[in-house]
Amino acid sequence: MRAIMPILQLRSQLNLHTRGENQIENEIDRRPPRAGDQLLLEKHRADFPDETHRPVGPSRQYNCHGLTFASRRTWIYNASEIQKILKEDDYKEVAEKDVLPGDIVLYTENGDIEHSGIVISLDPLRILSKWGPSQEVIHRLRECPYSGGVTYHRITDRPTV
Repeated sequence: MRAIMPILQLRSQLNLHTRGENQIENEIDRRPPRAGDQLLLEKHRADFPDETHRPVGPSRQYNCHGLTFASRRTWIYNASEIQKILKEDDYKEVAEKDVLPGDIVLYTENGDIEHSGIVISLDPLRILSKWGPSQEVIHRLRECPYSGGVTYHRITDRPTV
C-alpha cells in the first residue's frame, strides 16, 4: 500500500505553541529562494570569511528565531513572539560570565530583538545562527551582521503554571 503524501501550501504556519500553550505566530515559505537571497549569502561569505558558513541555505523556510526556538522548522518574524517565548517557556537571563553551551544569545536594536542564536562553545565564545534568508553560520559573538546589544538566556525546567 502506498503512503499518501500531504499537499503542502507554498506558505503556511505551523501549529507551534509555547509551554503556556499559546500559539507562536510563524510562517514557512516553501517557495524557491529569491535571487537576492543568494547574493546576500555570497556577501556574508565575503564580509565574514573567517567564520564557518554551513552549507545550508539560502532558504526562507526558517530564520534565526526558527533555528533557535523551533528546531529549524519555521520563520518567527515578530519580536513580540520572541518575548512571548521567553516568558512562557521560562527563559531566564544569564550573566555573560555564567554562559554555557546550549544557552541562547539575543541581539537587540532599539529595544527590539533582531537576531538570536545558540551558544555552542565558550573558548572562544561561538554562536550558531542563521543570517536572515541566507545561511547558517558558526561565528564569534560580534562577527556577524548584527551589532546591537547582547543578552544571554537559559531555559529553566520549571513548568509554567
